[in-house]
Amino acid sequence: MKIKDLQLLLNKLDIKPSKKLGQNFLIDDNLLDYINKTAAVKENDFIVEVGPGLGALTKLLIESKAKVKAVEYDSRLAEYIRNKYSAPNFQLIHEDACKLDFNKLVNEDDFRIIANLPYSITTPLIARFIDMPLPPKDMLFLLQKETAERLSALPDSKNYGSITVQIKNVYEPEYLRTVPPEVFYPRPIVQSAIIKFTRKANYPSQEMRKTINKIVRSAFSQRRKKAVKNLGNEFKNLNIPYIFDSLEIDTNVRAENITPEQYFNLAKAISTPISS
Repeated sequence: MKIKDLQLLLNKLDIKPSKKLGQNFLIDDNLLDYINKTAAVKENDFIVEVGPGLGALTKLLIESKAKVKAVEYDSRLAEYIRNKYSAPNFQLIHEDACKLDFNKLVNEDDFRIIANLPYSITTPLIARFIDMPLPPKDMLFLLQKETAERLSALPDSKNYGSITVQIKNVYEPEYLRTVPPEVFYPRPIVQSAIIKFTRKANYPSQEMRKTINKIVRSAFSQRRKKAVKNLGNEFKNLNIPYIFDSLEIDTNVRAENITPEQYFNLAKAISTPISS
């Protein structure tokens, strides 16, 4: 949609893009086509779209004959989408995605996520998806570049953090491309990025993921300190140095030096402590 057409539509609907809600509408048809082709949605796929906005991508998803559920918080946009699209394979959910129970929404079916996420809710929302009993089959996000770099970061880098570990134990992340501010209206002050997460064939159980989350939050709580010390403060009843040694993890490393696989092994060892 051209920017003039978008402005006319927003004026007609009496909508001013909300900074609080992080509303930046995509106006580049080429990028929209790229997202659609990259998502490669097939008939009978179950798609959850978070933040459909004015429905440019929603239209393409519906046309793919996938089962589409779109979650929109803004009541004005929700009303517009509901009136614009009426199809047996589409449902509009007028809810706050940060409070919505996605488990009830999908009924434990295998589903996919596509979203142009407001920057302020990106990390907590993705963390909720990871923690689901059956995490999404894959997730395709348009989000802030800095966040995309953090989610796909490698160990031993400043961007590598607890959320990186949590997501990499469940997904293979793929940073696809950087997106400039001028493809949005209004223009954000930062660059964006498109990133895809593909669920691994084998990933930790929900209970094990909770243990991993507890471990990584503790390990990264004080990044400058040795991870073994941080974990020792959290798990006072365990011989953490011995567990590190048994897993051949250097006891001098910091949180950012430990790989996702090693965190998974730590979680298994801490769940069933090795006798020292």
